[in-house]
Amino acid sequence: MKKLAAILTLTVIALLTIGYGYGRKNSGIDNKPDKFDLAFISVVAGDNEAEIDVAVASAQITPDGNTINVYISNAYPGYEAYIIYTIQNKGEIPARFDSLTIKNPNPEVLEITSTDHTYVWLQPGQTVQGEATIHILEKAEENQQYTFQIIMGLSSKEEKPRTIGFWTQQFSAAITQTENQLQIAPETLENWLDRISTESSVMKFTGSKEEKFQQALNLLEVPRYPTMEDKLKAQLLSLWLNYVAGWTEGYTVQGMDARQIIQGSEDVLQNQQTYRYEYWKDLCEDFNDLGGG
Repeated sequence: MKKLAAILTLTVIALLTIGYGYGRKNSGIDNKPDKFDLAFISVVAGDNEAEIDVAVASAQITPDGNTINVYISNAYPGYEAYIIYTIQNKGEIPARFDSLTIKNPNPEVLEITSTDHTYVWLQPGQTVQGEATIHILEKAEENQQYTFQIIMGLSSKEEKPRTIGFWTQQFSAAITQTENQLQIAPETLENWLDRISTESSVMKFTGSKEEKFQQALNLLEVPRYPTMEDKLKAQLLSLWLNYVAGWTEGYTVQGMDARQIIQGSEDVLQNQQTYRYEYWKDLCEDFNDLGGG
């Protein structure tokens, strides 16, 4: 009996495990991992010296990968140094960094310019290269070493898709001018609605800014007794907003990205294929829920 009980227990565990794996595999929702890591992975120093070799430029990445320490020795007015670096997304999700910060304690000696990385997105494993150029000014002293740092700028995880509740709150707050609930500027919301109006076959927002916001809110706040078309349009607008905000990059549901789901949803609405409304509504909703809020 004990042996039989043990066999039955193992069988139940195995079935539960298979069921769990099957459920995850067939849910169609491809959740993204959360590991986030941008870092400098290489740096090379050079200069404009040709016939003479007096000054020395060197650079070193700190162990955490977030900073490059640069050293300029025996420099003289007119000397130029070049620091070429590579940044990699070593994480598991798309990531963005807005800029690099140059921490220069000797601005009267070192004039530093660097590559503009504003709103650069990197996919997992992707790299981007940049360069800092250092000009030595007239106040440079002989036999001195000057240092500065190149620091990874404000970095952020990829913005995740937001739910219909989030977008409802944003337009409601924009209409009532409830600033403490607004996370997105009204001007930005209007720009996004204008873009949707241009690109969408079924979503159009016209009139003043306030009128556009009310039209959006009317779609997001489905009626008390909504039809499946009402529900589909509400989730479709939320997905459109996530898409134009740039918050859908790298995510899929049932192997489809946001643009494919938007297109499929609009196709069934245009062709009035009512029997398919719920399927596409669920896809839009699953996508919007990927961010969890």
